[in-house]
Amino acid sequence: MKSFDAFGRPVQEFQVKTACGGYLSVCSLFLVVVLFFSELSYFLQPETTDHMVVDAHQDQKLVSLTLNVTLPKAPCAVLGINLIDPKKANIMHVSTEIYKTRLSSSGQTLGPKIRESLTNTAQNALDAMEAGAKTDEVKASHATTHLRCPSCFQSHEDEDDCCATCEEVRAAFSTRGIASRGDYVFGQCVKEAYSAAGAQPEEGCRIEASLRLKKVPATLHVGVARRPDRDLVAGEWQGGGRPVV
Repeated sequence: MKSFDAFGRPVQEFQVKTACGGYLSVCSLFLVVVLFFSELSYFLQPETTDHMVVDAHQDQKLVSLTLNVTLPKAPCAVLGINLIDPKKANIMHVSTEIYKTRLSSSGQTLGPKIRESLTNTAQNALDAMEAGAKTDEVKASHATTHLRCPSCFQSHEDEDDCCATCEEVRAAFSTRGIASRGDYVFGQCVKEAYSAAGAQPEEGCRIEASLRLKKVPATLHVGVARRPDRDLVAGEWQGGGRPVV
């Protein structure tokens, strides 16, 4: 270690190299190397800065939402799906593909799929108890932030246009020259889905949905429709149903 002593005196006769000086020299060299590489690493490290930008076009961007849920004890005839904002108003201009599949108590498919549109749903237990109590049919040509109506689907450019009856939606498709697929029936023609297999007790439902909407705050509701068709249900759901949301 004496040979590593960097603190010897310039005059050879007076130079005294000690082990302590050698250790001090080695430690100093090691410290210099460590400091060099640490500074080099800091120099090569990219600099990051934080900043916040307000997206002025947020409401013009679209987001895709898919859903596949099975409710084994709830019939399709009483179920609905809706999108609402924090103020409980309907989200408008939503492109949808919603299909309901009826299921037997053993999980077997009953009849064809039913293509549905967004509909007002019960938001609390009281709404669920009152669902279906009003039998008067509400007809409108266009959906609003407080009222949903049966959609014309892709036969109209405006997603919120309404086709109240089976004849109207089929005429709209025919006018646009669009052929509907044969593996489903429109929600307005729902009774055709029950012609082959009638309503059964303990019937279930599978809901498959694909939604495209603007990037805005929204809540997806799947529950009892505000105006379910209780003529298409059997068992304990008929005539009053469970108070389930």
